Amino acid sequence: MKKKLILLLAFLMIASMFLAACGGADDEPAPDDDNGEAVDPDDDDDDDDVADEDYENLLIAGVTEIGGNFNPAYYSSAYDGFVVDFVFQPLMTRNFDGEWTMEAAEDWEVSEDGTQVTFFMDESNVFSDGEPVTAHDVVWTYMLLSDPSYTGRYDSVARELVGFDEFRGDELGITADDDPADFFEGVVALDDYTVQFTFKEALRTNIANTTMHIMPKHYYGAQWAYGRTEAIQGLNSRPMGSGPYIMEVFAPDQYVYLNRNPNYIFEDQFAIEEIILESVTMQTDVEEFMAGNVDLLAGQITPDDIRNVDADPDRVAHGYSRSGYGYIKTNHEHGPTTDPAVRQALYYSFNLQEFVDNYFEGYATTQFHPYSQVSWAVTDEWVESLPDYSFDLDRAAQILDDAGWTVGADGVREKDGETLTLNILAMPDHDILDTLIPMWERDWGEGLNIDLNVAYEEFNSILDTVIYDSDNNVEEWSMFFLATTITSYDPHGTVEGSFHSRHVRSGGNNTSRYRNEEVDRMIDEGERIMDDDEARPHYQEIGRILTEDAAFMPVYANETYDFYHNKLQNFETHSIYNWVAAMRDAYIQGHGN
Repeated sequence: MKKKLILLLAFLMIASMFLAACGGADDEPAPDDDNGEAVDPDDDDDDDDVADEDYENLLIAGVTEIGGNFNPAYYSSAYDGFVVDFVFQPLMTRNFDGEWTMEAAEDWEVSEDGTQVTFFMDESNVFSDGEPVTAHDVVWTYMLLSDPSYTGRYDSVARELVGFDEFRGDELGITADDDPADFFEGVVALDDYTVQFTFKEALRTNIANTTMHIMPKHYYGAQWAYGRTEAIQGLNSRPMGSGPYIMEVFAPDQYVYLNRNPNYIFEDQFAIEEIILESVTMQTDVEEFMAGNVDLLAGQITPDDIRNVDADPDRVAHGYSRSGYGYIKTNHEHGPTTDPAVRQALYYSFNLQEFVDNYFEGYATTQFHPYSQVSWAVTDEWVESLPDYSFDLDRAAQILDDAGWTVGADGVREKDGETLTLNILAMPDHDILDTLIPMWERDWGEGLNIDLNVAYEEFNSILDTVIYDSDNNVEEWSMFFLATTITSYDPHGTVEGSFHSRHVRSGGNNTSRYRNEEVDRMIDEGERIMDDDEARPHYQEIGRILTEDAAFMPVYANETYDFYHNKLQNFETHSIYNWVAAMRDAYIQGHGN
């Protein structure tokens, strides 16, 4: 096996060099850079076509970005999140039907008042190094998220725990001689394998907030002290957990090699022995897939590609409504886009329908709200009641004129001596941006007399600018395009992470640095509404405010497609059950149940 692995990795390094020469909690939305979209495939059963083939128990999945941050507490890229999901375990997870199922826990119970959730953990479960998975590891994971020096974006899952504010605020007088767990009330180990969460009040989101990936204390916490989390980030590219796979190799910008964890507790699940996440480009990914160099491409959206794959008898294009969208975020803290009139004018002068028609050939829609297409917050009546930002260049120009942004002597709009300049962060060789930027140059630049400055940066560099080191880069940008996949039907995580002012900071998910006291209050109130039907109008009002304020600009909502070779069997995905989750029951032809 080792000889085979060495040969395989050598091949992948050569393949990756060739590609380079040829040219991204229940729901904290993670960014991706997006690919393409389109129509509904014929899901015929193709088992007979591959029944006589002899395949290795190996899957090669193409991904367009591998950032190398595989730490559950700190990652931001959806692609790095794939590795996190493979390597780590939560206490429980959702199955294909959206029901909670056990993972590191064997059972659980909720107190009558809804404020306590107790988990009984499987005593035979161990991390990939053989050390037991205990309640103390769960406690440590949540202490990390609550630590005063924590700078990641997942502290929202711990925020409603009893004692969080005091622990985070460094108000307890914890010294180097103390065990911080003695001061942490929100998550307590009742014994080695029983862990209890205590929340400040009964909230609809409490259950989901108990499902953070479990990080081994003996590994990640070895160099940790209360108020000193820096050393933990030094392990970001060397993950270790109790999930179904071990990350054996990370070759930056090339591939990640995962080998099945022999200690994984569920022997009859995740039957595929080896998984490789291979770095591909948007220009060559489908070519590599059709050539047989890649077995799976998730999240495809380009019409021609979908039709070509669907016509191939050895390959499948499986489509479903995407839970997510492509979007533009503008800077609410610095520059002209702090003015709502500028944001609204940009929205009215952004011909979204033209883009959707030309790029997606009608197999996508526009939307003006922040929620997933499949969220229970979305109804037809509500969507029809929202502000309509359909293209209207004259209206956009009038909004700017009325707000004092008038055309100066040099032909560029200005106000009080400030030029209306947009510093746009853009990824090079990106199909969608290659279409959008000429539209912006035509309508924003020539049509509205706005000065456009397009800065091309790689995906991970953009994440550094707008997420990881955002406090130090506020003045460097006006807007950027990314896409997100939303992993829950519940709208709370979407607006809480992306628009609550508490997340305006380096490492926070409020990348637009949006602040609105009314929205903050409504988000905090929303999770107290226990019934989805009762919560719906509340979140619809939040969505209306964000839309009226042009807090951000969704560009499209679309169908998305997973492409895969039909040697991959029993592989089922849908809007909020992605390809990584689907690996639980999938297998390679000849190696199945």
